[in-house]
Amino acid sequence: MIVTEARLAANRRNAAKSTGPKTPEGKARSRANALKHGLCASVCVPEDVELVQQRAYQWYYTLKPQTEYHAWLVDQITVISLRIDRGERIERRTRDRSALRAELGWDDDRRLDAEKLGAQLTRRPSEVAEALRRTPHGCEWLMARWAMLAHSADVHGEWTAEQTRLAFDLLGTPAEFRAGRPGASLDFDGREVESADDPAAVARREIAALKDRREAVADLDEVDRALVEADLTDEADPELRKLRRYESALHGRLRWCLAQLQYVSPHIRPHPDLTPSWARPVETEPEAEIKPEPKAETPAEPVKARRLEKWEMPDPHPPFNLEPHEVPLPGEKLDVVAVVAAREVKRLEKVEARREARRRKAEKLRAG
Repeated sequence: MIVTEARLAANRRNAAKSTGPKTPEGKARSRANALKHGLCASVCVPEDVELVQQRAYQWYYTLKPQTEYHAWLVDQITVISLRIDRGERIERRTRDRSALRAELGWDDDRRLDAEKLGAQLTRRPSEVAEALRRTPHGCEWLMARWAMLAHSADVHGEWTAEQTRLAFDLLGTPAEFRAGRPGASLDFDGREVESADDPAAVARREIAALKDRREAVADLDEVDRALVEADLTDEADPELRKLRRYESALHGRLRWCLAQLQYVSPHIRPHPDLTPSWARPVETEPEAEIKPEPKAETPAEPVKARRLEKWEMPDPHPPFNLEPHEVPLPGEKLDVVAVVAAREVKRLEKVEARREARRRKAEKLRAG
């Protein structure tokens, strides 16, 4: 298609009028235009900043990180836990909305579902026709098409090529057997039970069968509606299924972070040199050099306190995971050779104990 210069100039003028937000406040609002739940967002929404700080404080004194890597893991766990809580709140609101919609607009929603399913009839006629027959609203959708075909046959006597194709689709006839007229009934021996000579009679015969089918599946539809109203199922809502997938992914990430911590810390509190990232003071340039005041003499601190100041954390990644009783005391270094020897002695003691137990059991059996 050839575009004239006038059209190009008009397009440029229209594009100049629609450049998006320019101020920082407008850009911040536009970033949340597509935000539905925030479970997969890389950052938390601004209103959760205080909640993140409160939760981080709780997790720091629960998990007691001892390295910078552990501190980062605790930060990740904090955000993941908040997203899990938010997902539960969203699920609760979604369930309430589904129950209310089932109470007020169940029939309208099911008719819309039948329309969406019927739009795929041409591509998968057999599958879609059977799926429509499973709900009363799907049966009504099929009956409406057959009614229009019956009226067309009464007026014109025959169906057009498009109407014949629609009749084959409604019957779910395979493409290999679409020769002749649609609607002939066959038994399992391949003999014709009802002919398809009269198109109007074929359409009314299908309408009568669909009416019986609608009555049969109406009770099942009432059960489904009652389950949704009572909040006893989540199969009918795709948003709930999506939330389940997001929550499963979040729990997987939470388990990974907890596994990276490797062991339950035997310490009472976090290392004094580690503080949460949000609690660290902002560095500013000093206005003037201030000389420190001389410290007053204080009595000697206890030996335990002096050792705690000089404590160096052992290697967080030794050749094996340390048990809580194997972690060295503050001020002591990790002796890998001693730990391995102690474990070997313990293993041999267990082997000897099992041998002694088997020996006693054999003697008891011989004595009996």
